[in-house]
Amino acid sequence: MNCTTEAFVTLLSKSTIMIRSIIVSTLMVILVLGVSGQSIIKIDDFGATSDDLILLGKSEVQDDFLRLTPTLENVAGACWLKKEKIDLSRGFETEFEFRVVNPDKETGVGDGFAFVIQNDREAAIGGTGDGLGYKGLVNALVLEFDTYNNKEGSSNHIDIAYYKEGKVDFTRHATVHAIPEITDGESHFARVHYKEGELTLYMDSYIFPVLSSKIDIASIINSDDSRAWIGFTAATSKAAACHDLMKWHVNYYLPPPDIDEEKVEVSVSQEVAVKNRKVKIRVSDYNKVDGDVISLKFGDKWILTEYKLKKEPHEIEITLTGFSSNLIMFANNVGSVPPNTASIVIDDGLTERVIKLKSDLESSEAIAIQYNGEIE
Repeated sequence: MNCTTEAFVTLLSKSTIMIRSIIVSTLMVILVLGVSGQSIIKIDDFGATSDDLILLGKSEVQDDFLRLTPTLENVAGACWLKKEKIDLSRGFETEFEFRVVNPDKETGVGDGFAFVIQNDREAAIGGTGDGLGYKGLVNALVLEFDTYNNKEGSSNHIDIAYYKEGKVDFTRHATVHAIPEITDGESHFARVHYKEGELTLYMDSYIFPVLSSKIDIASIINSDDSRAWIGFTAATSKAAACHDLMKWHVNYYLPPPDIDEEKVEVSVSQEVAVKNRKVKIRVSDYNKVDGDVISLKFGDKWILTEYKLKKEPHEIEITLTGFSSNLIMFANNVGSVPPNTASIVIDDGLTERVIKLKSDLESSEAIAIQYNGEIE
């Protein structure tokens, strides 16, 4: 593959990354847009997803996980979200758990898998070997988890790559070798953020990214409406292994509400320490339902916008990606009994805390949520 480096890339030393398998509860697949409007797909059991995915080549659901390829020579597999293209202009975040197991006893592990964003067609699959199941697609950008050294510097690296018109092969846009060992047989997780043209990748860490690059995906994949199919591909050569996906979540970023944040004074009223990075937030009206409309911002991300509080709690799952972030409640109006008040439940799976927040059009209260669990 012809390789050029065309972007500023943030690489972090392998010594700063500690491997930890992600532990999450088993849920059914969700493919609906909730009140928060952000969930595209949530798969914690691939056995429940046959109607929501397109499987090609050797990809096959086994029990509760998806096997993209078995340990067979020269095969490829692909999996695509079936229901809809995603809107890249909104920005998205995805997290997936994977493993590479059962390597060929004679020829070793090969060749890897890729998270693919493409505009070719809904049911697409590419070549075997170092094609990783995606080469052959023209309008595609990939995050390639490569486990075979084709004169690329190592047999354990991640590439951002895409097809450039006039080139014979995919162009490697950015590469990182200082990552946890993909082929150790353990479960790993990756988290991808794409927002305002910035693509950031985390692996086995919610703190330290391994790749970050400014890149216009819609332009690269020739998508005039900024929409694309997303999914995974994998392939083997003489070297082979099972490439498995155990979980896959995709969320949109919410657009900001009609609030001038600079004119609102924010004060932290409570501090809460949590032990898990996956935290459930349940919000409901406090005491009396009086028409309060609120928006919630966690860190730099809106997680609920222009929501009319009810007596019944509305639940949102958030992920802490640093050591501490503020959960701020903004008022979109003032109900019949000002100020707007809400009951906020913070549930990290071990402990539930119930906190009252209040806000009006000039001031907002916030909760400082601090991560106090194991460091990845």
